[in-house]
Amino acid sequence: MNNTINLGEIPMAEEGIALPLTADSTGAWEFITNFNGAYQYVQFNATAGDKLVVPAKLNEYYTYRFKLYKPDASLLNDTAYQVHTIPILPGVEYTGGIGEATIKAGKLQFYALAGQQTYVHDALIYAKQIAVFVEGIILQEGIAPDEYQVDLVTGTITFNTQLIATQKISILYIK
Repeated sequence: MNNTINLGEIPMAEEGIALPLTADSTGAWEFITNFNGAYQYVQFNATAGDKLVVPAKLNEYYTYRFKLYKPDASLLNDTAYQVHTIPILPGVEYTGGIGEATIKAGKLQFYALAGQQTYVHDALIYAKQIAVFVEGIILQEGIAPDEYQVDLVTGTITFNTQLIATQKISILYIK
């Protein structure tokens, strides 16, 4: 495929990459790219209307060409994409993308206390989207025991199950 859209510099964290692209359907999406000849394939869930957050571990400073497949197995916008990933450090908000595909993204990180169930941070107030990772595994928002709930008015995340002491929690947010 010769058609490739350059999305510019995109902030990314070890846990995932926040893309300036909006999901047009809900379900299981697929991401495929390669790095020095080795292909990486990741399947992830997305919700229509939300920005795409791909839980892929990519090199923090590299130009990637990738494809995104929607739940119906069609190629998003019938094209491939290119991004130059830049590292995102905890506590710093970055702007990435080009033109209308610009996003502000940040990463928050902490180690849980025994029995902790909430986390509050001003950066989460009115965020357009967040992705929560516990020990590198992405959680879904909802009411199941292994999910969380978020209040974007107060910037509060409530985990439905108490956290275990020293669990590494990472939160990517998009504004």
